[in-house]
Amino acid sequence: MIENSYYLSLNSKQDVFATIKLIAPNLQLIDSIEDVNTIEIDYEQDPLLIFVDIRNNYGCVSALIDQECYAYYVIIDSNYENVENCLRMARDVNIRDYITTPFTSSEIQDCIDRYYSCMALRKLAEGNNLIIKEKGLLISIETRSIKLLEGDGSYTRIHTADKIYIVSKTIKKILELLPNQFIRAHRSFAVHKKQLRSLIGNTLLLHNGEQVKVSRSGRQVILDHFNKAS
Repeated sequence: MIENSYYLSLNSKQDVFATIKLIAPNLQLIDSIEDVNTIEIDYEQDPLLIFVDIRNNYGCVSALIDQECYAYYVIIDSNYENVENCLRMARDVNIRDYITTPFTSSEIQDCIDRYYSCMALRKLAEGNNLIIKEKGLLISIETRSIKLLEGDGSYTRIHTADKIYIVSKTIKKILELLPNQFIRAHRSFAVHKKQLRSLIGNTLLLHNGEQVKVSRSGRQVILDHFNKAS
């Protein structure tokens, strides 16, 4: 049974809410998306399921939902009136499902089943992947593809072979989410062990040619690693 499911609507009618509540008894009404901020939950670990009823509403869908809050948004529309608008904004505002009225109970159940399926796949991926949030979207990064972590205050740049991701977490927090395959070379840098090539003074050379500054404590950790590998 879904614990954290919510229904947001600008309509005064409660017909749809009542129908969904028969299938999801814990469904709660919220007056605005700002109400989500008062819910004490880790959105990234346990995403909310939020039904957003936009029937007879011709405003901007993005004004009703928060792209910075990771949630499984389900849009409820009438006769596909806003489908083009929703498709255009789906990536930015994390719309995950779309249903139209009138609908049957089985359609709502299918929608909820898709939510569970998505969450199951997400948990399966977390074993070998790092899940980050970028521009309101969850992105899965293979751990083995991460070359370097570069800390900058409360942000971290995650360097992969293809792209650099910027995440609003400290390097310490990122390392807590990763397996024990990274060496903290410096307060601002952590390197995947397979990327270590050589150490010259206080400079670490990586296999891709990059150079990383090394602190005194980090230098000792790297030397210990090289000694164990030899």
